Amino acid sequence: MASNSALIAVKDRGWLNGFDNLFRSENHHWWGTWQWVVQALIWMAIVNGMLAMVTLSASKIDAAQASQEIGAAEAGAAKETLAQTALMVFFLFSGLAPAVGVVIIGQDAIIQERQTGTIAWVLSKPVSRAAFLLSKLFADALGVLVSMVLVQGLVAYFIYRAGTGIALSIPRFLAGLGLVYLLLLFYLTLTLMLGTLFRSRGPVIGFPMLLVFGNQLASLAPWLGKILPWNLVMDLGPDKPSLAVALAQGQPLPTVTPVIGTAILTILFIAVALWRFQQEEF
Repeated sequence: MASNSALIAVKDRGWLNGFDNLFRSENHHWWGTWQWVVQALIWMAIVNGMLAMVTLSASKIDAAQASQEIGAAEAGAAKETLAQTALMVFFLFSGLAPAVGVVIIGQDAIIQERQTGTIAWVLSKPVSRAAFLLSKLFADALGVLVSMVLVQGLVAYFIYRAGTGIALSIPRFLAGLGLVYLLLLFYLTLTLMLGTLFRSRGPVIGFPMLLVFGNQLASLAPWLGKILPWNLVMDLGPDKPSLAVALAQGQPLPTVTPVIGTAILTILFIAVALWRFQQEEF
């Protein structure tokens, strides 16, 4: 009886049966190890490293003005251009570099565990397939949010303020980071879905990578730029500025179609992944 009193009853939750235990286990891979720190440092070196390099130009502008090489008006215009460029660089690299990391993380979620037999072993326990898939998605989504979005945004805010002297509106800056997160969720769910559709790593990692660096396709097929996430963080033309930059600066969004398209596709990827995972035999 004493030993039984130490047991904790877990209520059957139907299609999400076993989710809590699986989610805790997946979270441990992020927060019980150094993975989140490593991820944060890698992307900080790339994303905020690029931002710091751009904002260093501010000191050169001040030096040129102090030595009277340029006038106050020219220095002001140069600093305004610098501030705009720095913000564009930050959001551009926030969408490109971590997206590569998200694809690498996501392609192991199903492929590796299928190859090692882990999926078959876990599903032999009283857990549902939906719980298995969603626990991985939610744990990775949380890890990505903290290490690739919030930590990078916090560091970038202070680098940008120190380099340009401009204090961005925190709510507006967070709104811009929200678009970065939506973009990363798009690639995470896409990779997860492909992991349920294919048994080899080639297409699972290859197709998302093509999209990460395939923004030039928008010039060949403009409709792609309206439904895919490129325009969330990068300029696609004079009339298609980065939506994240616009939000961070408090400007009205020229369009919300890429936001809606990306959100719908992300939900669709999750739905297809759940459906396909239910059909597969292990």
